[in-house]
Parts: sequence; structure tokens; C-alpha cells
Amino acid sequence: MRQPLLFLAYLQCKYAQMKNFTFDRNLTLIILSLIAVLKLVYFSFSNHSIFTEEAQYWLWSKHLDWNYYSKPLMIAVYNFISTTIFGDTDFAIKFNAVLFSFLTAWVVFELTLTIYKKTNIAFWSAMMLTVMPFFHLGSIFHTTDSSLYFFWILSLYLIWKALESDRLKWWILAGIATVFGILSKNIMVLTLPILGLYLLLTDKKRFFTKGPWLYVLVSCLSLLPILIWNFQNDFVTFKHVGTLGGVEGEKKSLTLIQSLKYIGEYLGGQLGFLSPFFIPILWMSFKKAKLRTDSRTLFLILPPLVVWTLFFLMAIFKNVYVNWPAFGMLTLPIVLAQFLDDASIKWRKYTLIAGILTGSLLLILFFPAPFDAIGFKNVLKPSKDPMNRLAGYREMGERIDFLKDSLLLQDSFIFSDSYHLSSEMAFYVQDNPQTFNINLGRRKKKFKML
Repeated sequence: MRQPLLFLAYLQCKYAQMKNFTFDRNLTLIILSLIAVLKLVYFSFSNHSIFTEEAQYWLWSKHLDWNYYSKPLMIAVYNFISTTIFGDTDFAIKFNAVLFSFLTAWVVFELTLTIYKKTNIAFWSAMMLTVMPFFHLGSIFHTTDSSLYFFWILSLYLIWKALESDRLKWWILAGIATVFGILSKNIMVLTLPILGLYLLLTDKKRFFTKGPWLYVLVSCLSLLPILIWNFQNDFVTFKHVGTLGGVEGEKKSLTLIQSLKYIGEYLGGQLGFLSPFFIPILWMSFKKAKLRTDSRTLFLILPPLVVWTLFFLMAIFKNVYVNWPAFGMLTLPIVLAQFLDDASIKWRKYTLIAGILTGSLLLILFFPAPFDAIGFKNVLKPSKDPMNRLAGYREMGERIDFLKDSLLLQDSFIFSDSYHLSSEMAFYVQDNPQTFNINLGRRKKKFKML
């Protein structure tokens, strides 16, 4: 009698686990889908223009190539696909950013579930990610970061599957994901040394096995279009990256004060990009982490540590843009969620409040119009509105169309000394004419090569 009862209890427990698994998975999908739809609806009905960088990358899609002056080819390919489906519209551009952010958050859920086997940890890791400022920006502006985030976390997910199973198919799939990542943004190449360092710290014998080196071989295929194009174009991408990294171009004397300023801006920017409200939880997560004995935690913490350290060293000598190291943070929500799984109710309440505060501030800063519409007039002054940079470009295009019609111009030559304006004019002027950028002494831009 006892054995059947134990078996029934086991089945009941398994059923409850499956029920929770299905509920958490479906809830995550519903919330992520709702967030994606709301963002698309907002940008479809708002008066905001697309960001100048978005306009530039859209223009690249009209001149498809194997590589571009400052970035690889895939940003143009994504825009080419979306504009072929939806036309040359704001929606087509924003759709890419929203789609990649949805997929990124979902892969974070799947990676967490694969590592820790708990849907509640997976759910909260995905939810925390959605309110982190760095991720939010990548979800509303289609830049190279949008696709980098997705392929970075997808590669880590597939690498973990490969490490767990030791099956070659996962190493090959991880390599393919890394190829797309590198062709989205070159910094994706950091997955290779991070994997090597992880293997050396956890299992040196595995470093020399077939799987990891097959992954490296497949990943390196991404370099072919980059190298061939640069060979044909005087290696301008390498010179551009070298200038940004401070190893090419004019050398300026650096003072200690200037170096400390760069470091301070770098550290402050990264903490702000993660959200200051999450810093106490991050500190406790790192404090409780058992990196020497827990390979799972090391796998999640090593990427941000390597990325942050690399850019910190760069920040000693030059200004580092706040978004450059942001992709390294993608595994941090998993670390935070795992810590909270065993944390006291006090820390859980604090995290919930931190998430609500962060999300609310992001809504006010980046979507103030709905608050104005329901009675909160002038939530942000125009001078303080970060979305103010998206205002006026559509109207500029309409004004140029008006001038062309009123002056009865048969032919026109539309140009600017700013590639930002030239790109926006190409997007918003009727029939999307080829515009031009006059270089008055600044560094070379893609316009020079189109």
C-alpha cells in the first residue's frame, strides 16, 4: 500500500512542477509579447522620427555590400528585409529593434532555465532584463547593439548546451550564431577568448578537445567578407576601429585629471546603464558567488567581467561610449535572479521595488507623451526630453518636398555637412532620393564610399 501512495505522490509532484513550468513560460511569453506590441504601437502613432544612426543604417540597406566603413554587413541586411516587407517606414526600422529585444529576453529565459532548471528564476531574469536601461535603449533604437545583444546571448546559450552535452552539433550551432553576431558587430569576437578563459579555469583538458576548436573554426568564417572587403578598400574599417580605440590617428597628450575623468564617466555610465537601483543586489550577488566551485556562476559572471575590464583599460586613455560594453551585462539578470531565489523576503521586496522604479523612470523619460495626454502636462521640459533628438526630421523632409514643388525643380542636389542630416533627408524626403554629405575636415564616413 505504501509504494502506490509514494508513486501517486511522486506523480502529483511532477504534475505540479509541469503546471508551474507551463504557467511561467506562458506568462513570460505573454509579457514579452505585450511589451513588444506596445512599443510598436507607440512608435506607429507618435510624432518621433527615427534616430539619425537608424537612418544611416537604413541608407546602407539601399547599397548592400559585404562590409561597410564602420560596421559589418548584417545591420543593412536586417533593414533590407524589414523594408522589403513593410516598406521604407518608421515601423519597418523599429520592428527590427523590438523583434531582437523580444528574442534576446526569451533566450535569457531559456538560458536561465537550462542552467538552473527553475522557471521562477528564468522568469525573473527575463523581467529584470526588460527594465534595465541598456536593454531598453537597444529595444527602441535599431542600431548594431540590437542584434549584437541577441546573438551574444544566443551564442552563450548554445555554448552552454555544447558544454553540457559535449555534442558537436551544439558547437557548430554556437559557431553559426557567433558568425551572425560578428557580422552584426565586430566586438562579438570576444566570445572566443571568454570561452577559452572559461575552459582554462574549469577544465583545462577540455580546452584541447575537438568541440571548442570546431566552434572557433566556424566562428572565424565571419572574417572572410570583412577581410575581403577591407582588402579592396584600403582596410578602412581597421583604421576606423583603431582610431576609436586610440591606436590610430592623431595622438594627444593625456593628463592624470583627464584619465580620471574618463574612468569616472565610464564607471558612472555603466552603473547607470544597469540601473543604480540594482547595484545593491548586484553587490550581494557577487559577494555570495562561489566562482571557484560553481562553474554555472562563473559562466555567467565571466563575460561581464572580461568585457568591463577590457573597456576599463581603454577608459584610462580615452573616452568610452556608454553603450560599448553594454552587451556584456546580458547575463547579469540571471545572476541577480539566482541570488534572489535563496535570498530573504526583504531582498525580494527591494528588487521588486527597484524594478518598478527603474521601469517607471524609463517610461517617463522615453515615453512622456501618454503621461501628458492623461493630464500630467509637461512631465519633461523639451530641453530635458531625451527623445527630443528625434523631433523635426519628418517635418524637415516635408519642408524640402514643399520647396521642390513650389520652386518647380526638375532636378535637385540635396546635401548637408552632417551625415546625420543627410541620412534623415534621404529617409523622409519623398521618393527617398540619394543625398550627399560634404566632408569639411571630419573623419571619413560611409557617404564617401557610397
